[in-house]
Amino acid sequence: MELRDAGEADVAALLALINAYADRGLLLPRSEASVRSRLDDFVVAEEAGKLVGCGALSALGPGLSEVRSLAVRQDQAGKGVGHRVVELLLERARDQGCREVLALTRRVSFFEALGFAVARRERFLDKLEADCRACPLNLCCDEIAMVRGPAAPRSQFTTLDDDARVQEGVTCE
Repeated sequence: MELRDAGEADVAALLALINAYADRGLLLPRSEASVRSRLDDFVVAEEAGKLVGCGALSALGPGLSEVRSLAVRQDQAGKGVGHRVVELLLERARDQGCREVLALTRRVSFFEALGFAVARRERFLDKLEADCRACPLNLCCDEIAMVRGPAAPRSQFTTLDDDARVQEGVTCE
């Protein structure tokens, strides 16, 4: 499997993959214009010349980026494609000087395995206000906010409140 930057030739496949998840209520739908306008944020996983996964790293503000539009073709699920995509996005976040990377997800165990920890959603009100407004689940969202410092080893993460599953102060060294 090869990981690479997305290009113009990938737009149709990106839309098909992301919007297949959106049709099942698992991701927000993306328009061709929205993908093209953020194409530099995307990486793709390719196997035998076919797109099998994707993800984007979007800057949210100083020192903060978000993993978005993470999708893996169903026949490739469980093969490590998603993990490899997120690991590459984390490397990019580190290279860009990010202190934290956010993921809003229902797949907590997936992101925990990559060193992310649950955080208070309220820390990201600007993001929630801007991006979540269009979501049909906005008022009853069940996604969990998770953060990680892009260069921090997993052992640096300690839960401050196990009952509330809260993690604060995650930064890169």
